Amino acid sequence: MVLDGLKKRLYLLSFIDEFAPMYVLFTLWFNDNGISTADLSIVFIVWSILGLVLELPSGALADIVDRRRLLGAALALRATGIGIWLISPSLPALIAGAVLWSMHDALASGAREALIHDELDAIGEAHCYGVVMARIDQFNKLGLAGSTFFAAAIIGLGASIEAVGWINVAVAGVSVALVLHLPDVQWVTTGDDASVRRGWWATLRAGSLAARRNPVLLRLLLMGSTISGLMVVDEYIPLLARLNGASNATIPLIVFVVWIGLIVGGELAARRPDISSSTLASLVLGGTATMAFAIAIESPWALMAIGVGYAPVQAAWIIADARFQAAAPSTTRATATSVRGFGAALISAAAFAIVGLLAQGDDPTAGLHWIVGTLALSAFAIPATVPKRAPTASAKS
Repeated sequence: MVLDGLKKRLYLLSFIDEFAPMYVLFTLWFNDNGISTADLSIVFIVWSILGLVLELPSGALADIVDRRRLLGAALALRATGIGIWLISPSLPALIAGAVLWSMHDALASGAREALIHDELDAIGEAHCYGVVMARIDQFNKLGLAGSTFFAAAIIGLGASIEAVGWINVAVAGVSVALVLHLPDVQWVTTGDDASVRRGWWATLRAGSLAARRNPVLLRLLLMGSTISGLMVVDEYIPLLARLNGASNATIPLIVFVVWIGLIVGGELAARRPDISSSTLASLVLGGTATMAFAIAIESPWALMAIGVGYAPVQAAWIIADARFQAAAPSTTRATATSVRGFGAALISAAAFAIVGLLAQGDDPTAGLHWIVGTLALSAFAIPATVPKRAPTASAKS
């Protein structure tokens, strides 16, 4: 019963946190205000670089302070960034909002996974982490899918993109409240500022070393970084759909189908957590081929097939993450996860740079083909990288 209650709270939080109708429209909002695809790519690069700078120190911070408050602060920063975009849809405001969102990403990276693992461990259910995270991911994507459908509906009724954005900000406030009311597992040692600073440096060092010295953990880290870093195709779907003739009211529906693909990927990970690595690799290869085909066809409706391609890639990410968390030491889990996030941010920055460099006007097609091709190549490494089961960390240290 305790597990069921915790899962319900986590699933509700996951849904509300990602119920963000502005996600699918913000690139259009800025494009309508004179921001080009190349400008957007530059901002995405700044976003990723700042994430690189903040990723590791924020992960270490999440190993020594209350992770609930850290996540609450992260969500508040993201909402503030969206508010800045709405107030001033200019390039400086886009950069400012991206900086705040990057701070959110860094603070939440590692802290979120570690918090959920700790919540389960506190009730003796840590072995359920993989399946619970798969379900949480599904509720994340249900929130995204629901919000894109909502955005399409109210845009179709005549609402402006700006109005959709302010609804997004209001919903974000609910997410903050839900995070702060999660159960307190009370594992963090309190102390004065000096002891916290010493603990932060020691935790940062220990977590980074753990990620490098454990071969299984290191391989899973590299694979997780690659998959996460290259899953940026959806960032450009609204622009690509518009270039292919889709209207503002239709674009959210196209993205809605892509989110459904991610939900299907989560279902696969939940039902088949022990799927063989070779089968998973084959599915990822098939998925990337489907994505490449969808991008190549100059039809907005063909872009829906990207959801089919995203499904196995999402499953691979969830399964690799579950085995990564099982192999990570508990007291430096957030830091080790942030090392993985650091790698993902580095790869994302490179991907955004390539899209920007290869863009023809507002058309990101050439760069997206490069990203999908690289993701396909990474599938060949899955059998050697993702074990059927990751060994549990030998000590909670």
